[in-house]
Amino acid sequence: MRFKDLYKIVDAVEAPPVLFDELVTHVRNHHLGVGTVKVYAVKGLSPNHQAHFRLIDCDRTSSYDEEFRDVEITYCESLDAHPRERRYALTKELMHVFDTREQLVDSRDKFIKLLKEIQNKPMPAHASPAFNAELDTRWMAAIILCPKRFRDQHVEEYRKDVLQDFDIAELFRIPEWVVPFVMDDYYEEAFDLLINQ
Repeated sequence: MRFKDLYKIVDAVEAPPVLFDELVTHVRNHHLGVGTVKVYAVKGLSPNHQAHFRLIDCDRTSSYDEEFRDVEITYCESLDAHPRERRYALTKELMHVFDTREQLVDSRDKFIKLLKEIQNKPMPAHASPAFNAELDTRWMAAIILCPKRFRDQHVEEYRKDVLQDFDIAELFRIPEWVVPFVMDDYYEEAFDLLINQ
C-alpha cells in the first residue's frame, strides 16, 4: 500500500471526520509488511505533547508466513486531554509506515541526528531523509484527515472570513493550528506531490 492508496480509501467516506482507528485498520489490512499497530500513552516527567513511531521486528511463527513488522506508536499521556491534538499526532506518526528505507529512524544514531535536526532546522541541502520524512508526514496527516473534496467545499468561505479556524477545526476535528496550512494554496501542491505523482 502506498499513501495514495490509503487516501483513495479515505476519500470514499461520506463525511468528515476521518477516524484514526479506521486509518489503523486500513494500514493493518492493506499495507504489506505491517503486522499489528500498537498505540499507547506513556507518562513522562514533563508533558511534551509528542508522539513517536517505531517499527518492531517480529519473529515469524512459520517459515511460510509473510515477513512483517509491528508498528508501535507511543504518545505523551498529556495528549489525552486534547483529543484533536492526539488524533493529529497519532495520524502523523502512523504515516511513517510510508517512509522509505533511508527515511526510517531505526537506530540510536539516526534518532539523535533527527533530534538535532528538529532542534536546529537545517537548510534543505543539509536535511537528512529522516528530517524530510517529518515534513512529509505532517502533510500526509493533514491531507488524510482533511480530504480534498471536503476541504475544497469550504475554501472560499474561509478566505472570505465567513468560516474561521475554529469552524474548520470543528468540521475536520483537527487542531486549530493545522487549519491555516490546510486551507492555504500550498495544500494543492502538497496534494499533487503526494497523490498524483
